[in-house]
Amino acid sequence: MGCAKLSLPLGNTTLGSCALETAVTSSLDQIIVITQENDSLSWLPPHFFSESYKQKWKQQSCTASLKGQAESIKCGLSLAQKMKAEAIMILLADQPFVTRQIIDQMILLFQEKEPPYIASCFHDVISPPVLFHSTLFPALFQLKGDEGARKMIKRNQHGLLIPVTDQRSLQDIDTPEQYLVFRSSF
Repeated sequence: MGCAKLSLPLGNTTLGSCALETAVTSSLDQIIVITQENDSLSWLPPHFFSESYKQKWKQQSCTASLKGQAESIKCGLSLAQKMKAEAIMILLADQPFVTRQIIDQMILLFQEKEPPYIASCFHDVISPPVLFHSTLFPALFQLKGDEGARKMIKRNQHGLLIPVTDQRSLQDIDTPEQYLVFRSSF
């Protein structure tokens, strides 16, 4: 996008803080925020550093993040394994409209059925958030470059897809034009 998009204003907050706010107020146990090395987190409003919020999330700098999305996934996955996570959920900071309901529905389905993955989709297009059972951690570690987990999901037919009726819920903001459209509607 040519700028630090996580710091872009969106309503009375920043683009980067919207998805984290949703995650922190969801049923997720712990959130790992993967950042580039030396990210000061200046894009986060002060309340994220309060005691009640900081208990729910932690920052993990990823020195290889510029090599692509796969490196950020692996960085978070390494920490999740050390925390003995039985599953991880991949959320994107530039998806400000993901809802708690989507996140909590995925967690509930995981607890009931324990599928290898649960992915959200709109008209059969798979998009984060995606929840992965720990049995798929080895496959996630095999991702390379800017490759996300979509190929892996398409190869593994034993997971669940959650259809989302509002496309905006899964929209990520990657271009200045997208930002301007969504900023005006926030």
